Amino acid sequence: MKLIWTIGAAALFATSLAQAQTLPENYPADYPDLVTEANAEGSLLIYTNLSGDNLNPIIEAFNAAYPDIAVESIEMGPAEAFTRYQAETGTGVASADLVIANSITDWISAVNKGMLDAYVSPETANVPEWSYPEPGLYTISTDPMVTIYNKITVPEGLQLSSMEDYFAAIAESRDVFEGKVGTYDGRYAFGGAIGYAFARYHGDPAWDWFENAGPLTRPGGGAGGMIERTLSGELSSSFVVSGPVVFNRLKQEGLGEVLGWTFPSDGTPVFLRGMGITAGAPHPAAAKVFLDFVLSEDGQYAVAAGNLTPYRPGVITSDELSYSLDEVIEAIGGEDKMILIDYDPEMVETFDAFTARWGEAFNM
Repeated sequence: MKLIWTIGAAALFATSLAQAQTLPENYPADYPDLVTEANAEGSLLIYTNLSGDNLNPIIEAFNAAYPDIAVESIEMGPAEAFTRYQAETGTGVASADLVIANSITDWISAVNKGMLDAYVSPETANVPEWSYPEPGLYTISTDPMVTIYNKITVPEGLQLSSMEDYFAAIAESRDVFEGKVGTYDGRYAFGGAIGYAFARYHGDPAWDWFENAGPLTRPGGGAGGMIERTLSGELSSSFVVSGPVVFNRLKQEGLGEVLGWTFPSDGTPVFLRGMGITAGAPHPAAAKVFLDFVLSEDGQYAVAAGNLTPYRPGVITSDELSYSLDEVIEAIGGEDKMILIDYDPEMVETFDAFTARWGEAFNM
């Protein structure tokens, strides 16, 4: 049974912590001084590709604990968050204190360019090591990718969880799937990072699957578009679709009668959504306190309330159509079935070659 933890409960808990001025045992003794400094700064600016629906529950819970720190977020494309910060700081303009984005290649570039404050959070003892792979680079959520089906147009026997079987079915059951399969475009940063990690995990068989089934698919567009096209019957199925977007959409009454989904049973891609304090942050103390809060237990419950996937061990979500990473791992049968879409420097070095090969396999 899932532990019910609403955003109101998280906020109440956070408020009681702040009022009692208690901190976890592993926090440094001078952490209250950091909080005092953050309160004096009084504000925080975030550049992010998260929507308000995703980020507002986190801000609400944070402000319950730290009401003296006003948080502003500006939504933009993931790559734009980095280019805008560089352009502004390059001309001496005050810019973002913190960036939250899901562009693996841009994060690697930001690390290499020294764009991040190498802050060491006291919460690192409580989260997996892979979630902070570089100095200053952290993870806000770990979003699984799923396969979706139109349950009306795809027979139950073809609603497969194994990706090996799925790609075989696309090639063999053309009356159902030909020209009616969606996925992200692997020639671009987000889809390319997923495809790269998928091919790295499965090896040569992945390229056989891509080459056999790729020409029958219609890559392109985001998760919302793939869901709508699958619901309408324009697509019969879509693969490696952002799970949190699917789960949130399924909360609408009746959609589950048409839209089916599954975690890939032979390897579920999990995307690390990055978070980091900028090297030139105008409000560095407030940014540190915010980052620490996001990594904390009540912060991770707030991440779940924002329809994202919390990854801190022990966090269990309150909704049957919501998953924490612990629940994803249990559902897919173990960590060895998890394909972490991580910050592999080799991906950056070979990305052009990968995208060219992917485009050829998918006839694009």
